[in-house]
Amino acid sequence: MTAAALPLTLAPDRYKYKYLIAITVSLASVLELLDTSIVNVAIPHMMGNLGATLDQIAWVSTGYIVANVIVLPITGWLSAYFGRRRYFAGSIALFTLASFMCGNAGSLSALVFWRIVQGLGGGALLSTSQAILYEEFPREEYGTAMAIFGVGVMVGPTLGPTVGGWITDMYGWPWIFYINIPFGMLALALTMSFITDSRHQERADRVDFIGLGLLAVGIGSLQTMLERGERGVSGSTGLRRARCDCSASQARSH
Repeated sequence: MTAAALPLTLAPDRYKYKYLIAITVSLASVLELLDTSIVNVAIPHMMGNLGATLDQIAWVSTGYIVANVIVLPITGWLSAYFGRRRYFAGSIALFTLASFMCGNAGSLSALVFWRIVQGLGGGALLSTSQAILYEEFPREEYGTAMAIFGVGVMVGPTLGPTVGGWITDMYGWPWIFYINIPFGMLALALTMSFITDSRHQERADRVDFIGLGLLAVGIGSLQTMLERGERGVSGSTGLRRARCDCSASQARSH
């Protein structure tokens, strides 16, 4: 009787830390979404401090978005290859480190580079967070899990312009990046403490470097064209057409 009852007593322990895990992944998602909009209000200050034009400083936002779009489709494969816990923690660590380097950037090129790195780290947070929640909550509580996650998803973009404007006026534009560091470290500590690898995911043994390269070039070209194509700064019509053809070819190959 004791052996038969053992699985029943272990089952509830599987969901013991579900709300702490929900807070952890929601915090990580808020950081990623917050940085999508918080930078926009600081652009005039960045222009003056870095000596950049409006068109040049726009790459601070464009680089972050393009990096997000590139890494998003391969988060499932990367999670399977490295393990979900390591990949999620590594993404938070990369995002936090890049935030510090963005705040320390002394030139436009350095700022754009670290924003791209920040986007590569942040791109995994949303999709991986949802996958974690679906596994850490029982099926009958999926609605509760997504409600908690949805609050974070709505709060991030809503607070971004307000918080960004206040921080920029009070402390300067580098602090819109430094503000990520304590919250990123908290999310990383909670991730290492409570989040585990998926019980159902199989590790990927083979790396398709050609496929990953084509995916990055194709999606990156398409997103860059959508972000910058109407400005005419991405080059001639022929170059824009070449980017469209590259994106279309990549889509057909998959």
